[in-house]
Order: sequence, then structure tokens, then C-alpha cells
Amino acid sequence: MKWIMFSLFIVACLLGAGVLFQNISERQAEMAAESKAGPTLKFVASNFQFDKPEYTVKAGEKVTVSLQNKEGLHALEIVGLNVKLDGNTKSADVTFDKPGTYEVHCVLPCGPGHAEMKSKLIVQ
Repeated sequence: MKWIMFSLFIVACLLGAGVLFQNISERQAEMAAESKAGPTLKFVASNFQFDKPEYTVKAGEKVTVSLQNKEGLHALEIVGLNVKLDGNTKSADVTFDKPGTYEVHCVLPCGPGHAEMKSKLIVQ
């Protein structure tokens, strides 16, 4: 009986280590892909706020725009630029042609602070 429990414990430890190292490898692959890509604009959404009050990009430059949900479930729209990101479309390559200031807001009702979940995008 002791040997069976010991064997099961060893198998569980090996499986846990395998899962741990698999997640580390996946994250390293993501980071390598991000470093090879061009400029990026990453929106990190948590409960009722984005990680920054405003974001800045250069006009005419192709940028990979992405959305990461840190807390809760969110989707965003950059008003006037036809950019929408959600659970199905988590990133998009966009060239911001027109300089100006654009409103970014959550378009997925996410709770009581949803109406105030806004940020700005400044295209220079």
C-alpha cells in the first residue's frame, strides 16, 4: 500500500513539473514572437479600467494592437478607427493614418463600472 501511494505521489510530481515547464515554454515562445514583430500597442484590461489613461502611436506606422484581459471579460473599440478587439479577435495589425485623439472604451458590459471604462489613443 505504501509503495502504491509513493508511486502515485511521484507520478503526480512529474506531471506537475511537466505542466509547469510547458507553460514556461509557451510564454517564452510568445515573448520571442513579440520581439520579432514590429511596434505593438497592448491594452491590458482589468475590472473597469485599462492599464493606462492614454496610449500613443505614430501616424503611418503599422502597429499590432492587442487586448489582454487581466481581470474580468472585456472587449474594446477605438472609436472612429474601426478597430474592435474581443475574445475572438485578440489582436489586429493596424496602420493609423490620421493623427488625432481617439476614445477607447470597453464594448462588453462588464459590471457596474463599465460606463467609466475608457482611455485615449493619441496618434501623432
